[in-house]
Amino acid sequence: MKLSQFLPKNSIHLDVDTDSQKSVFKILGDLFSKNESNICDLVIDKLNERERLGSTNVGNGVAIPHTKVKGLKKTQVIFLKLKKGVDFSAPDRQKVDIVFSIIACEDSQSEHLLILSSIAKFVREKSNLIELRKSRTIDEVSSIFSQT
Repeated sequence: MKLSQFLPKNSIHLDVDTDSQKSVFKILGDLFSKNESNICDLVIDKLNERERLGSTNVGNGVAIPHTKVKGLKKTQVIFLKLKKGVDFSAPDRQKVDIVFSIIACEDSQSEHLLILSSIAKFVREKSNLIELRKSRTIDEVSSIFSQT
C-alpha cells in the first residue's frame, strides 16, 4: 500500500514548530479536529494514553503515535516534518523530527493496522528518511509517498 493512498497533500505538514512531545500531540489534536469537530481534547488524551503504554518512537528520528477514538467517522493519517527534533523517549536517544500519526475509529479492526504496517515498512528504509528530510515542499513529500 502506497502512503499516498492515505496521506493526501492536505495531511502533509512541513516545518512544524514545536518544542516537546506534548506540543506535538496538541498540534495533532488541532489538525485531526479540522476534519472531525470536537475531538481535539479526546485525540490528545488518547495519544497520551497510548504513549504511556510504550513509546511510539520507532527510532531513527521517527515516531508513529496512533490511537482509536470513539465516534470517529473514518481513519485519518497526518504527517508532520518538524523544524527541530523533540524528545519522544527514544531507545536510540535520537530526537524525533518525522511524525506519522494515525487515529482510527474505535471499532476499526484492520485498516489502521494495514496503514501502520505500510508506514513501518516505509520508515525502515533509511533512503526514504533521507529523502523526506531533504524535501522542502508538500509536492516533494507527496511524490516520495507516491513512489513507495
